[in-house]
Amino acid sequence: MKVIKAISISDRKGVRKKNIEDVLLIEKSGLQDDAHAGDWHRQVSFLAQESINFMREKGLDVVAGNFAENITTEGIDLIALPVGTHIQIGPTELVISQLGKICHNRCAIYHQAGDCVMPREGIFAIVLRGGRIKVGDTITVMNKVSRSAAIIATKEDEEISGNLIRDKINEKLAPAFIRFDSLSNKQTTLDAILKDLTDTQHVDDIIIFDPSGVNGLALSSYEKVPGTNNYFLRDSSTISYLRTINDFDDKAH
Repeated sequence: MKVIKAISISDRKGVRKKNIEDVLLIEKSGLQDDAHAGDWHRQVSFLAQESINFMREKGLDVVAGNFAENITTEGIDLIALPVGTHIQIGPTELVISQLGKICHNRCAIYHQAGDCVMPREGIFAIVLRGGRIKVGDTITVMNKVSRSAAIIATKEDEEISGNLIRDKINEKLAPAFIRFDSLSNKQTTLDAILKDLTDTQHVDDIIIFDPSGVNGLALSSYEKVPGTNNYFLRDSSTISYLRTINDFDDKAH
């Protein structure tokens, strides 16, 4: 049976969360009073109790909430749920938005627990429909998968043009969510971001916004969509390379 084993929140990011019996899930935000709630694609985090049990068998003194997960589950293979999958918990509905995560630095959780299983086996979701959930609630994997989208850009370009790009994406593609991946982090290259988005996340539509043109060569080995100049394919993902917002036409969709 797929159920909530524990619910956890914290008032700061990067720390162990405290267990609570029930919580209000807020639409388009996350768990009430949790530091990770907000207008982004990682509103709610999940980790399986089975993953925590594995770490305990390795000798770590850890319990639900220690890996900064919001919802600890039991009886469900979280990492096997494709991005875009809808799940129902009580009156709420969520969409899986990310599988695992890339950690560039060892956080406080790693140092406190001796390891962090969250990057390997945790998943994230957005809240489509809010409501109150409680420990013991059944988790239902719905027969519904929505479209997903990602924007890759520098933080500066995202601040200037991000809203216009999001409007274009919503108008033409209508995804359940749009994630943003920053090119401003020197530890993260475009190749690494694309590999994660295509090979692991299987995001449907990836939009690279690159007014400077410095990243164009990174797509030279990708399959170009016939009849287009700025659309590429990799596995199940379509990649749009934009120098300007006007480059985002609908030829490939």
